[in-house]
Amino acid sequence: MQPSKEPESSEGDPMDDLDELLDDDLASGEGESDADSGAPAAAESSAGSARSTGSTGETGRIGVSGRWFSAKAFALALVTVAVGAFAGSLIPLIGGTVGTTGGVFLAAFLLGLVLSTRRYVETGIAGAAAGAVSAVTSVLGVGFLPIGIDYLSQWGLPLVAVGGGVGLVLALLGHYFGRDLRTGLSQDIEG
Repeated sequence: MQPSKEPESSEGDPMDDLDELLDDDLASGEGESDADSGAPAAAESSAGSARSTGSTGETGRIGVSGRWFSAKAFALALVTVAVGAFAGSLIPLIGGTVGTTGGVFLAAFLLGLVLSTRRYVETGIAGAAAGAVSAVTSVLGVGFLPIGIDYLSQWGLPLVAVGGGVGLVLALLGHYFGRDLRTGLSQDIEG
């Protein structure tokens, strides 16, 4: 017996319901969805385009100015974290690895303090990239170059993973504490 060649209907698909619920939760007061505004049933035909642009029609989830991942915010985070890591490595007496990790944390903290929206994904990826690059360059900068290349050929992947993981954690913590300070500064103290 062969399976049916008819296309499956997506009317009862629970993933569509989950997608709509997530869109409603993410919008959180930015506007009302089509179901809440009493839009006619013709809006269902444009549901595919509404999913790519979000429930409010403003932006998509991923893209240049997406809600979940924004290319603009990622570029800003990447430049800020790279400058922070470089500036941290230039600090006399502590530079190197300690200064670089401190620079990643401080740059992510400043991003969390300055940006009005949460950008954990972008900041985390930028921190992981800075940590991985810092780990590789610290090995290549020590001693004789062929020895560093030989070490990287043997231990390169674990070294990149550990450096990226440390950079990711520091960037996420820095961004969290920056957002926390921003929230504390913007709210009135009750007393």
